[in-house]
Amino acid sequence: MKINHLWTGIIVISVALLPILGSCGSKDETSTKEFHSDHGHDHGSAEAMSVVSPDSADVLIEIEFRNGVVDTSKNRVSVSSGDQVVFAITSDVDEFIHVHGVDLMGEVLSGDSKNYLGIQIQTSGIFEVEFENSGIFITELMVS
Repeated sequence: MKINHLWTGIIVISVALLPILGSCGSKDETSTKEFHSDHGHDHGSAEAMSVVSPDSADVLIEIEFRNGVVDTSKNRVSVSSGDQVVFAITSDVDEFIHVHGVDLMGEVLSGDSKNYLGIQIQTSGIFEVEFENSGIFITELMVS
């Protein structure tokens, strides 16, 4: 009988926490507050990317997003751990760029001006980068 009570308690707690655990958000509500989670992962702990100067880049990745199509020079970019990676993004829609695995998120504003968003990854691995709301693949970062 103790096992049944334990499972009942776990279920009750899980149901109570669903609205909290299932909601999207971030530590910086002003920059990542409206991204969607309908593509199978949660962003409750996503950290905001920094707006940076392209001059600070160890690696600069140019991205153009027009009519739902991504144009970038490489499908996989090699970087060293700790490099300053800067995404230079031009888009015709407001979007969010998301780096999976390290859960970094940046707001991309539409228009002719480039959005410069920087990150540093200290962990080795391959990290997929996508446009969050549309779920469109941009590139992979191969960090060593």
